[in-house]
Formats: sequence, C-alpha cells, structure tokens
Amino acid sequence: MMGFMKSQATVYLICGFIGAGKTTFAKKLEERTGAVRITKDEWSIRLIGNNPAIDGYAEWDAKIIGLSRDFAFYLAGRGIDVIMDEGFWGREEREQLKRRIRAIGAKVTMYYVETPIEEIRERVIERNNNLTEESFEISREMLDGYLVGWQPPGEDEHYLLASDLK
Repeated sequence: MMGFMKSQATVYLICGFIGAGKTTFAKKLEERTGAVRITKDEWSIRLIGNNPAIDGYAEWDAKIIGLSRDFAFYLAGRGIDVIMDEGFWGREEREQLKRRIRAIGAKVTMYYVETPIEEIRERVIERNNNLTEESFEISREMLDGYLVGWQPPGEDEHYLLASDLK
C-alpha cells in the first residue's frame, strides 16, 4: 500500500480593516493560486445575518472564527493551500496564527490590503447604501469603535502589499 504523499501547504493570511477590499483581493488570489478561500464573514452572514449589532453577535462571531480557523488548519495540515480572509486586526493575533501555521508544517504568506481610512469610510457608506445579503451593515459609530482595535502590520511582520500582486 502506498503512503499518502503530502506537499507543504501555503496559508495566505489576508490582513486589512473593514472595507479595505480583503474579500475582493482574496477572490483574485483564489483564482490565481487555486487555494481554498475561507472568508469568515461569508460564513457569519449565512448563519446569523448581516447585522453585527444584534444581541449575541460577538459570541457567534468568535465561534465562527474558531470553526473557520480549525477548518483552514485541517486543510493546510493535509497539504492543501488555504486563503484565510478574516482581517487579523491585532499584531499578537497575527503572530500566534503564524506560529500555529508553521507548527503544522505549512508556509505563511501574509498580504496586507492597505487602504486609507477615508477611503474605507466612503466604501462602508456606499456598501450600507447598497446593502446586499452578502455584506455587513456597519454604521459610522461602529466603524469608529472598531478602529480602536485595528493595528496595521509593522514593517517587521514580513507582509506583501495586496496591491503588489501582479
């Protein structure tokens, strides 16, 4: 009986703030690489809707994050390339994920979808004005509140700019 041949997977972390264009970029990367794209927000919206202001949202979101990450690590551990489209707002969170990815024997490539905050504000307003079942409604107050937790990656974090993907 032949053994299972496993190649080293690559896990692509898509880092960026709300409205930066992460999912648009992740879809392009998916087409280019053939990696399995896991967009946590798509899972959340299908399960609990597109209003993050509902009671219990934070608890549901944490569970969906855990499930989507477990699935991503499961695939990567079997040699399947994965795109984790989640935002990864905190530096320590990104470092923990990188360690976990390397611990399963996969490679890490982090893309930063860098977008000026004023452009993000305009995109979020536009998205709210044309809300679809596939996107979250984010008020200005919510956006401002979320900004407090946003830590853009530092130069020492070894990322690629999404705009550099040719």
